[in-house]
Amino acid sequence: MLIKRWFGSLVNRAVALVVAVILLSALAVTLAGFLFSRAELEQQAKGQVETIARLVADSLDDKLALRLNLLSNVAQGLSGGEQGFRSQARELLARHVALHHLFDGIYLISSSGQVLAEYPEDYRQTGLNVRDREYFTSVVSGLTPLLTEPYASNYQGQPAIMVAAPIFDSRQKFIGVIGGAILLEGPNFMEEVASVHIGDTGHLGVVTRTGVVLADSLTGEVMTPARIGNAVLLDAMKGSEGTWTSSGKDGDGS
Repeated sequence: MLIKRWFGSLVNRAVALVVAVILLSALAVTLAGFLFSRAELEQQAKGQVETIARLVADSLDDKLALRLNLLSNVAQGLSGGEQGFRSQARELLARHVALHHLFDGIYLISSSGQVLAEYPEDYRQTGLNVRDREYFTSVVSGLTPLLTEPYASNYQGQPAIMVAAPIFDSRQKFIGVIGGAILLEGPNFMEEVASVHIGDTGHLGVVTRTGVVLADSLTGEVMTPARIGNAVLLDAMKGSEGTWTSSGKDGDGS
């Protein structure tokens, strides 16, 4: 009854209207500020993630390009005769000390696929024939330097990638291959990638275009199939670049 009588006054109703407008305006401003701050934080987070991804990608590109170029240059410097290449393989490999610090294993391979020399020698590959290995057949068919997909190496079955380049004699006849193996679980730059974490729960992964995991800072697994249910990952494997938001712990919408 008292409230009804209070609202019976035109002045009181006007006051109530003004108060209501002020409260609604304050609520709208607060909500808008919250949404704007959230959007700004999300944008900053995306920017930071994209920066980290770009830095890691550029670092990987640079380190792999360095190894590919160096191995190609060494291959060009081995352009003697085939007989000398076969007989002096150990000495030729021992001269290139710089390669010892960039690869977990280095191999000189004949044109028929026989491992002529290796470093370090305790890998026990000398004499082994690798003519059926993907990296060897790819070099033979393309006669160009390459970086392979992950494979199970002969060194205790550890997953690795191979950087390989063809070797030609002075008449440009193919006489062999020089290969540098990088163990995916070894103490090298791939281990550095696998140790990268983003915030408290974020992690980083490196996957080939064919969907094979090279590094994963969450699980530590390598050479396993990527989660094909992850739409964002599928887009990235097709060449898409940028930052996306998806649900689920692994970005697969689950």
